[in-house]
Amino acid sequence: MNIKIDENLDIPIYRQVAGAITGEIKKGQLEYGYQLPTVRQLASELNIAKGTIKRAYDDLEATGMISKTRGKGTFVSWQEETIASRKDRAMAAIDQMLDLMEGLRFSPTEIDIFLDLKLRERLQREVLVSVAAVECCPETQAMLARSLYSLSGTEVFRKDLYETMHSPEGLSSSADLVVTTPTHYEQIFPLIGEEKTFAAAMELTPESIAALSRLGKGRLGIFAGSEKFAVLAKVAAARYASQTVFVFRKLSGDETDMAVFLRNLDIVVAPAGILRVCTKKEEELLRDFAKEHPVVEIAYRVDEGSLLYLSQRVKELQLRSRR
Repeated sequence: MNIKIDENLDIPIYRQVAGAITGEIKKGQLEYGYQLPTVRQLASELNIAKGTIKRAYDDLEATGMISKTRGKGTFVSWQEETIASRKDRAMAAIDQMLDLMEGLRFSPTEIDIFLDLKLRERLQREVLVSVAAVECCPETQAMLARSLYSLSGTEVFRKDLYETMHSPEGLSSSADLVVTTPTHYEQIFPLIGEEKTFAAAMELTPESIAALSRLGKGRLGIFAGSEKFAVLAKVAAARYASQTVFVFRKLSGDETDMAVFLRNLDIVVAPAGILRVCTKKEEELLRDFAKEHPVVEIAYRVDEGSLLYLSQRVKELQLRSRR
């Protein structure tokens, strides 16, 4: 495994280790079923405390990246889940349930009635809290919303900051909770109300930090859809990468201009999911560039403390709705 520790970073070492391993797993460099070194072995290899490695492994296990089997070792357990694989698993589960009910001698009509009753129960029991992700930067807004999707019992939607400021009444009535970044909290809470507004701290993901830290020398360009995210990417690259030359290019759909842009670069940094918003030609140019040069996609996420508070807030709102 390619794990590099930088003690000058203000990121705990266990998180650097966990982030590096997560990055290699998601890139396919550590495949499903791969056996990781023991805590003792990896601690010796990296020359750091065993407790630090154990904490990194515990975090990786909690996020489903790895699994520990007593007496056998620690293995990669994460697999990229596709829509097809989810469907296959769901259909297999339904088949097992139907086999069981048929074994109990229920007729197809009875099975249909039972399923309808249980589905109605679940729909009545589930109280969804409506959460709005509000930001002015499209990339940051998407990443904020992506973090909020992890909150159970919520339905998340995105709202533009400027639209919210010009017409706060619609958002105030449609959202149970409005989440924004600390930069815009002071603008929003006077309009929506302090009780319904929360400022979520955002942090660069460990995978992004690890990818930036591994970059070599070269001319680095930033390719983004908004200047605001380009500024964030420039700050991140300046902090974690060794480059000092930055070039910003906003998405424009001008493929000729983009070809010239890429021709003068050695490295491209872009927001995660950049290929989904490119034109087909821009995507082809980026993929061609990536065959010989690094293309690093970076992402931000809501930090653990903010997510914990939001989870508690969602539960409170659910209990209040049931009363």
